Amino acid sequence: MDAPQAQPSPQQAREQLAVAQSRSLSSGRDRRIHAIGTAVFGLAVGFLAASRNITDGSSWIWATLAYFALAVGSGIWVERAARTVPRRARLWSRVGVVTSLVLALVVVLPWLNLSAQTAPNTWSMVLVGGLGAATPSLVAAAVIAARRS
Repeated sequence: MDAPQAQPSPQQAREQLAVAQSRSLSSGRDRRIHAIGTAVFGLAVGFLAASRNITDGSSWIWATLAYFALAVGSGIWVERAARTVPRRARLWSRVGVVTSLVLALVVVLPWLNLSAQTAPNTWSMVLVGGLGAATPSLVAAAVIAARRS
């Protein structure tokens, strides 16, 4: 038979719980890594969609490959560099990136496609469209970096 284990007293249990709650699994470093990854991915999605009409032919293929490599590379870097996933960082990141993607496809791309029918898109339009599409990811990155829990 197993020997009965001694139960901690209520005071000891409260002390152990206080010590456990005072420790944080995530660090500022991990929050920064997840925030940077979210921002880079959102910027890549935004500028890929926005630069579609300003590049042509083989330059579009190279730009797509560069953006894809940047997005995948940032995802791999986040997974390898971060030791933990801060609380709600994954949720904020996914919401920011998906919202950026939807914004790029539903607002930025149609706007730039319609404007390209009358006159070629300019780099300032690409900048506005890319930053506009990346805004949800940048906001999510700021929230991830600012959270302390």
